[in-house]
Amino acid sequence: MNDIKTAVACHGLLKNFGRKEVLRGLDLAAAEGEVIGILGRNGSGKTTLFKVLLDLLAPDAGGVSVLGLTPDGSGALRGLIGYVPEKPSFHGFMTVEETLAFRAAFFPGWDKAKAAQLCKTLELDTRAKTGTLSKGNTAKLAWICAAAHNPRLLLLDEPTSGLDYLVRDHILNGLVSEMAEGGRTILISNHRMGEIGGLLDRVCVLKDGRISADHKADFIKTETFRVGTRQDSRPPEQPGVRLLSSTGPLCELAVFGKAKLEELKSSGKMNGAEIAPLDLDSAFKALLGE
Repeated sequence: MNDIKTAVACHGLLKNFGRKEVLRGLDLAAAEGEVIGILGRNGSGKTTLFKVLLDLLAPDAGGVSVLGLTPDGSGALRGLIGYVPEKPSFHGFMTVEETLAFRAAFFPGWDKAKAAQLCKTLELDTRAKTGTLSKGNTAKLAWICAAAHNPRLLLLDEPTSGLDYLVRDHILNGLVSEMAEGGRTILISNHRMGEIGGLLDRVCVLKDGRISADHKADFIKTETFRVGTRQDSRPPEQPGVRLLSSTGPLCELAVFGKAKLEELKSSGKMNGAEIAPLDLDSAFKALLGE
């Protein structure tokens, strides 16, 4: 559990809120430098998992190690982790510059020059009151606050939710990519997983409080297929095969893995089927069962 080469290790993690079970025996390991997409529906436990890793919530049972440390409420992890919440909030009466100075006081590794450069790169007016910022500019400020102290672990909880394309592209393909190239471990949940697929090393599906699937990103990119066939040729429900759509006598399936595809072909059930690579968004939706 305390191997420093393992950035995050969770074993049998349990967290309840009253009678509601949110994390139900979750197991997850992330190596240093890995970028992992956490895929899950609303309420699946993504935010709760992040707050446990941040040492903001204590698990009810199970073990957790973050960067070789056990979260214990001491605040020792604070300077090692950067966090972008789904709905960032700031003191509205403070300017961007004042907010950054306030945050800097809590992080010994805060890089003032880096924060200033990020403000310039993201075209964020440091004189503006945070209460007047648009959603996009609030997200930019949240990212700067998460990145300016050069954390070893980044937790990004729907960091581009509701943002326009240009801001999303700048954050994902610019800033997140840059941080990933720096060898940092990144856990990111995003409702548009297709747009971050190129950044990921792994994809973990969080369902009913557990990791229900864990795939290398390259597997999702190169070994998932869209299969169009007739309903009367449709294979029975089984692991590695998901129904995408059904219209009259026709249906479309998602098939995960070349081996599974060859197995279906050899069964004689796929005669005349149309087979094509499956786009990332459709693959992620199929993993979720949507």
